[in-house]
Amino acid sequence: MIDFTKKKFGLISLGCDKNRVDSEKLLSLIKHKGIFITDDIAEANVIVVNTCSFLNESRKEAIETILECSAYKSENLEKIVVTGCLPQKFISEVFDALTEADVFLGINDYQKFFEALEESYLGKRVNFVGAGADGYMENRVVTTPSHYAYLKIADGCNNHCTYCLIPKIRGKYRSYPMEDLIREAENLGEISELILVAQDVTRYGTDLYGSKNLVKFLKNLTTLGNINSVRLLYCYPDMIDDELIAEIRDNKKIIKYLDIPFQHSENRVLKLMNRKGSREEYLALIKKLKKEIPKIAIRSTFISGFPTETEEEFLNTCKFLEEAELTNCGFFAYSKEPDTPAYKIKGHLPYAVKKRRVKKLYQVQQQISKKYLEQFVGKSIEVLCDGIDYEKGCFVGRAYFNAPEIDGKVYFNAAQANQGEFYKVNILQATSYDLFGKTEDYEDE
Repeated sequence: MIDFTKKKFGLISLGCDKNRVDSEKLLSLIKHKGIFITDDIAEANVIVVNTCSFLNESRKEAIETILECSAYKSENLEKIVVTGCLPQKFISEVFDALTEADVFLGINDYQKFFEALEESYLGKRVNFVGAGADGYMENRVVTTPSHYAYLKIADGCNNHCTYCLIPKIRGKYRSYPMEDLIREAENLGEISELILVAQDVTRYGTDLYGSKNLVKFLKNLTTLGNINSVRLLYCYPDMIDDELIAEIRDNKKIIKYLDIPFQHSENRVLKLMNRKGSREEYLALIKKLKKEIPKIAIRSTFISGFPTETEEEFLNTCKFLEEAELTNCGFFAYSKEPDTPAYKIKGHLPYAVKKRRVKKLYQVQQQISKKYLEQFVGKSIEVLCDGIDYEKGCFVGRAYFNAPEIDGKVYFNAAQANQGEFYKVNILQATSYDLFGKTEDYEDE
């Protein structure tokens, strides 16, 4: 038996916030053994790389990270463990090719982590992908700043969008039991902002309870005294109903913000993508949300350059943005992913065309976002302090319309500000992405 308490472990988490939660739960398993976890990869005897493989670019990043880590094997590093989406989907390709890695585990194999590592120390390269069993893990080591955290309420996806690998990596949609999630949230301690994530948050409970249970879960979650506010990410448009809208509107703890991945605006392309809904339905939903929840911030994502997308359809997407006036958007060039239905569609566009269209969409949205942010100049808004930006020499935080890492920020001067606390900030300037201001107690030198 290897005494792992005498070794230092490091972990690199790649990809989305859902992957981050998985990494946090693996860290908890490691820490439970009494093992020291280091932030300095150069010190680690065992490095874990939790990978993403949603897109070719993410697979490339994962492989490059593993290769970079292997350079430390001339120093303290003894083993590289590769976990998550990359081995889950591509183990047959990467096991023989990626000899720098010693252990491979899939998305449901974390309970087998130490068993696999033990075998590796016997001199074997180990493939434990599929050796574990899917199951909810509650304990975690939170890696976000202490005042906010993500809560992953489900895994997998049933939507089968034609461009997406997620169902083939993560499997069918699986909600986690409500009582387990409530207990996990309680154990996080004092949280200013809890961010709910899943491939599709709005579908929560349909598999486990036979009906949508997100509203019921939100009602229970927001009774917890340690949770100050709740933010919803990844809400599919066809699943947003009157009950959910009313709960967001009336529940004071729910941030008036929705991330709704529309992915496109044109009906023909949406059908090719196997996306539910239409341009008309999307605009009607946006109009309804703004009417029912007047200050709501709506974020979305769009894929540009999907196979056969015409110039007219691209320009109509630009017009959709101008009509919808969304708070913020992310735009991505279509990525041709093997083993997806869209891969086989004839009419793939040149990279230069996709790149040009993404650039133009960002330009259109920047003007919309700038107009949105300029309304706050001269006004006082509530800002959650995330800490200090040493390069800018001021505090940095977020308003309700800013989710961590994906949206803009509020930079502000103050006599004093503590991470995780809310402050009234007088806004002095707006760009297309960020706001700048100061608290009333701040005196310019």
